[in-house]
Amino acid sequence: MAIKYALYDNQMTSDPNDHMAQVQHDQTLSLDNIIETMIGRGSTITKAEALSVLEEFFDAITEAIKNGNAVNTELINISVSLKGVFTDSNDRYDNNRHHAKINIQAGTRLKKVLGELSFTKTEASKPVPTLLNFKDVASDSSNDTLTAGGVGQVNGSRLKIAIDDNDQGVFFIASNGTETKAPTIIRNKPSELIFMVPAGLASGSYKLEVRAKLGGKGIRKGQLLDELVVN
Repeated sequence: MAIKYALYDNQMTSDPNDHMAQVQHDQTLSLDNIIETMIGRGSTITKAEALSVLEEFFDAITEAIKNGNAVNTELINISVSLKGVFTDSNDRYDNNRHHAKINIQAGTRLKKVLGELSFTKTEASKPVPTLLNFKDVASDSSNDTLTAGGVGQVNGSRLKIAIDDNDQGVFFIASNGTETKAPTIIRNKPSELIFMVPAGLASGSYKLEVRAKLGGKGIRKGQLLDELVVN
């Protein structure tokens, strides 16, 4: 099945004719969805057995990373890197100045899929805020780490909000559905928002969502594709 994409104005370049493609995902599948697909193909294992095996698989990978190893599989490759400035050759890792980053890259099997993809152009849906990139200023990382109480920057298009409208703003949505709004907007432009990340965010994964009224219409919502993690 062909992957759908639509073209939108590109606010990141100076040419007013430039457009950017955004994939129109039919749906986002969870681990349960993937297991259901496996079972539906006639697999002899039960859902409980699959979940048990995958839990052991996830634990083994997590333990390997914690023990200082990189992990290469046919699907993904995982490694750890360090961010932050070391003052000289005698400096050591300091939690207050440095932070670890998980690096994930496509493995051989996933890379092979790229050559098998097909695409079909579709009409752009109603304009929504488009979030292309998030930068966590405190950790100097993009599209992964989220520092509670720090400064965040998101780039894209149709991002400008009406600050005096409580329904508009930058929202952080936890995996349990809890929503927390950014308390302060520092820079408010159509292609860039700079804001304070709520200080009270608990550890876990978050979806970053911008809500804005476009052209006087109702609230439109746009999310960053990547999940952000508060450690």
